[in-house]
Amino acid sequence: MEALIARACTRMSRNPSPVTAEQPWHLDAAIRSARIGAHDWPYIDTGGNRPALVMLPGSVGTCEMFFKQIASLRDRLRIISVGYPAEPDPATLAAGLAALMDTLNLSTASVLGSSFGGYWAQFFALRHAERVETLFLGNIFVTPDELFANPLFAPDFVRATAAADLQATWRGRVAQAPDSELKRIQLDMLDGRQSAENLRARFLGVIGATLCPPLPVPQQRIVIVDCADDPIIPPASRQAVRDRYPQAEVATLPTGGHYPHILNPDAYDAVIVRRLTNRSTA
Repeated sequence: MEALIARACTRMSRNPSPVTAEQPWHLDAAIRSARIGAHDWPYIDTGGNRPALVMLPGSVGTCEMFFKQIASLRDRLRIISVGYPAEPDPATLAAGLAALMDTLNLSTASVLGSSFGGYWAQFFALRHAERVETLFLGNIFVTPDELFANPLFAPDFVRATAAADLQATWRGRVAQAPDSELKRIQLDMLDGRQSAENLRARFLGVIGATLCPPLPVPQQRIVIVDCADDPIIPPASRQAVRDRYPQAEVATLPTGGHYPHILNPDAYDAVIVRRLTNRSTA
């Protein structure tokens, strides 16, 4: 597995500006899948005897969305990037992640969730606090109310729209953006690399989100990562996360939008490395 990932990372270094048919975030050969209950859980595991970090993408994206962290951090951390199934319920997802960790013989790990992945990561920490070393909450919301101002997050729209139509609507929105690496990645996902059913399930999870009960994890083991220029999570939502976890470490990046792991990876990685290589704060 490590050799497969190493070859993919070498390809990335040779092609930092993706313009060919073989994109650097295409890590097909490294993706494995575990059958958990009725669902398949795809994941990439860099392996090795290193501190483990489970990474959960947001609504748009597969386990490949953290391809830059897989490349840059694999020599210092064991990265397990997880593409969770088409399931909107955070408690069900939390149970599935616990079972996946059992399958990987992983008793504890740090957990990083981005956007919706970070929202339901709270529920994993709620039910499996003893398995969480550090909880990274990246570009998340605690309740979705402020997101509803965006018509694409309107609950009636999401519930009434078929999966393929929802995917096409989001693809049309992304297609209007200026050309960029992020745009190409998102279009790739919305062209079918991520299934329409999976995408819709995650948006149903967003619009149905409720406030997670207080966590049994000490807040000193929580790190909030957000971006001053996030176009999806408005300032009121970012403040609500800080208010929910007033004793947590807060790392606000000046740039990175809603995808700092792609748009500002050096700063994003620095937050992770600083925390996970300084065990005195854990």
